Amino acid sequence: MVDFTRPVTHTGYKNAEKLKKHYHRVYKQISEHPGALRIDIIDVDKADYTKEWYADDNFFNMPTAGTITPLWVGGVSYLVASIFIIGYVKDGTLKPFEIFLFVLSSLLAIFFTIYYFTKPKKERILNRKDGLITMTGVLWQKNITIPFKECLFVYSTGGEDGTGAYNLEAMRPSKSKFGTFADFNMGKEHCYQAISLVTWYMDKNRPLPPGRVFDACRDRDYERRKAAGFPRPLYPSSIATPEATKEQQAERKRIGGW
Repeated sequence: MVDFTRPVTHTGYKNAEKLKKHYHRVYKQISEHPGALRIDIIDVDKADYTKEWYADDNFFNMPTAGTITPLWVGGVSYLVASIFIIGYVKDGTLKPFEIFLFVLSSLLAIFFTIYYFTKPKKERILNRKDGLITMTGVLWQKNITIPFKECLFVYSTGGEDGTGAYNLEAMRPSKSKFGTFADFNMGKEHCYQAISLVTWYMDKNRPLPPGRVFDACRDRDYERRKAAGFPRPLYPSSIATPEATKEQQAERKRIGGW
């Protein structure tokens, strides 16, 4: 087992009552079956599984876009700046708007180059064992770890055409009046499926969510819950969460009553 325990950095929000009324609030409940979200396509047989992903009955570590974003944006910015340099060498002049784009792309290229080599490690971790969630900070800000029960979630609005909308995001406990958001999407535009999976996994009184990545540790998780007397779930669900076998289900009902 890999240990992804991270120290708590924040507890609650400074303006919690106001943020709880956020128009795009997504509540921690299991309202949809997770279906074929990212966790179902994790290939545990691949060599890079434990590097990019990790999932067991204690931790769920997910890759972030912390490296991809500066590479893509920085790369495109370098390309745009190069095009204008080539145009200037060829024609000997640039129009005012072209100069603006050249300066902008050059500044972005420099910014993301510096950011790529100096940014802190970006992590996105669900700690089922201790009930904690770790999300990325803004740019050079360090990762944030907060109790899951206190963490608030929203969905993204996306662009005018709806692109990028309904992605699941965690609200960062920041001093910003409007708050900042960390992408916590595992189902792209299916925020309610994503929060269902996150909540299902983080509710350690429930059996582990569907997905073969958890098959190797289902029995271990079952025995832990059995030793605790099968306490009732922490979060509401409209989806049945049965045990792996009928025998285990009967034992849970006999001991836990649910």
